[in-house]
Amino acid sequence: MLRAVCRRRCSSQIRNRTYTTATFPTSFSLDREISATCSPAHSKLNILLASSKPAPNDIWASYNDALDAAGPHELDLSTHQKVLQRCTLSMNQMRKNSRRQYLSMARPAPGHMHETRFQNVIRNILSTGYTPSREDYHFILGQFTAVGHSIGSIGVYNEMNSTEYCLPDNVTIALVLQSIAHRLVLPERRADRQETANHARRLLKQILDDMRRRRIPWTNTNMDLTIRIMKHTSDEENFDTLLRLGYGIDIRYPDRPVLYDGSSAPLPFTLHTLNTVINMYGQGGNLSKLVQAFEVLTVPLPDAQKHFSASFEDEDDFGVAPSDASTSFRFPWARPNTTTYTFLLRHISQHNKTHLARHYLRQAINFDIEVSRDLRRKIIVTPHLEDVRAPRMAINRAMFVPVFALSNRNKNIALMRWLYDRIPSVIRRKKADVLHFSNFIKHLERVGKWPPPPKPRKYPPVSKIPVSTSKEYVEVDGVRWHRADVDDILALNPDHQQPVSVEISKPIDLRLHLRILKTDINELTVYHGYIRSVLARSIERVKDKIGRRVWKGRDIYLKDAALSGATADHPRLRGHVSKEAWRQIVGYKPKLKAGFARPPSHFHHKVIRHQYWREVKNIQEDQVKGSFAGRSQLSGRTSMLKPSSSSIEGGTESKSS
Repeated sequence: MLRAVCRRRCSSQIRNRTYTTATFPTSFSLDREISATCSPAHSKLNILLASSKPAPNDIWASYNDALDAAGPHELDLSTHQKVLQRCTLSMNQMRKNSRRQYLSMARPAPGHMHETRFQNVIRNILSTGYTPSREDYHFILGQFTAVGHSIGSIGVYNEMNSTEYCLPDNVTIALVLQSIAHRLVLPERRADRQETANHARRLLKQILDDMRRRRIPWTNTNMDLTIRIMKHTSDEENFDTLLRLGYGIDIRYPDRPVLYDGSSAPLPFTLHTLNTVINMYGQGGNLSKLVQAFEVLTVPLPDAQKHFSASFEDEDDFGVAPSDASTSFRFPWARPNTTTYTFLLRHISQHNKTHLARHYLRQAINFDIEVSRDLRRKIIVTPHLEDVRAPRMAINRAMFVPVFALSNRNKNIALMRWLYDRIPSVIRRKKADVLHFSNFIKHLERVGKWPPPPKPRKYPPVSKIPVSTSKEYVEVDGVRWHRADVDDILALNPDHQQPVSVEISKPIDLRLHLRILKTDINELTVYHGYIRSVLARSIERVKDKIGRRVWKGRDIYLKDAALSGATADHPRLRGHVSKEAWRQIVGYKPKLKAGFARPPSHFHHKVIRHQYWREVKNIQEDQVKGSFAGRSQLSGRTSMLKPSSSSIEGGTESKSS
């Protein structure tokens, strides 16, 4: 009885202390023998562990009963490890619960809801004389990564680093970096953002110092996660250094290979790294580096080695001749996707660069046309549909929004009209793609080849995250996530630590592709109507603004020199214009014969337009019948074209008074 009370008191002290799992030595003599027979509580625990239905709370309650009955020495190492993995929810469920907690609370406390359970299990393993394996620590780090618990992750990392039997490896470092990166993208108050960034910067410095001290080689996953963290901490100097050392990219001299010391080869440049580089320079406000990085890193340079070696043909000149390694250097590059162009257009539009925004949006539209044509050709000429890769580029509403916001802020009518004219062609082409792929599926159904037979997967499984190429935010398990955060952080698998990354080719899913095309068509159609209304309102406001200057006798700017009165001796484009000439230039509609005003400035709305012409028709009919006043009193409605009778009478009474 006394032992059980002391054991419960010790367990309560464990729950209240800060995170440190190791408090016992790794080996000592056991003070008693392990009983040969299992207690009823132990048997019940084994039955629960053998089943796949019990809840984590039931397993944890049975585990505590077994400890109270006979102590941790009766349980073997495998039982403790099974309890460690079954006493909590899955990583996807923990991610969902954590996200809801951060969205529902004003200032949520970071941490894991079952962190105390992990502490107790590791403590019990050490008390029995066993040592936790590296997989046990990785499981805990994976749980902390799912909720963005960077403080607990660095605590586990420090504990592993202080032992000799379980030192951190590349997978451990990847899990800790992923936890830090996930913590940086979680929602929080703006006042706490700087403190979180500073804490992440200190943790990253500690990990990089340990890697340098222990000479741990870089992997593509660790380099990618490190760059993502630097993107959020705005450490552009170290970011450039890491690109130069890890990938051989020197933004200052993009056409020259980086001089290596021969210690390590450059890592392969991936699409995720390209998107991170674009987003990093865009958030930092460095537009020149943003455009330079996109132009250099998305286009391969096949003839760069020839030009590089040709510049050193004269051996008499001073300098160092390039080595064979420098001349055979392959410059890193990656083919852009939808996210790349979305980041690029968003940051360029925020810097009010109209010419660049228009250029890259046109480039994205042309690239989408090439991808669509290539996909049409491949599904016809390829014998097996599973061998056709899914497209990575699709023009959508998210690319038009920042450019249209730029034109609306600056009242750039020319750019707004250009966008208004481009969207219908994109919609027509997507409708043609829908018709083409729908007919192709019907053809496969007629010949008995649909649905295609399943093919063995050649790529590692990834977490099921619904991706819609047209929304900046997505719904994952009922929780609103930012697209870049989902794709760039949680989709990485830290277990894949190959120095050379293998490109994952996903086969085309025609039904999913059709759903994405239809979604893009609907969103672009609605957005095209919105652009039409804003364009009409902007044109009306510009006409009214310049018309007020004309009515006040001031000069205005006209593109046509003949209208402004410019001559060869005085080639100025600003001049005075009469009211009649201004009416002809802007094309004002004449007033109605009854003396009513012209249509209002919001005439572009369909409902308002129909209501206007309906009232015009009623006015004309009433003038013929001579009963307009009686009908307006019976209806009691206020007309768009003429004020109500009550307001007229009120105005008359006020005037007479």
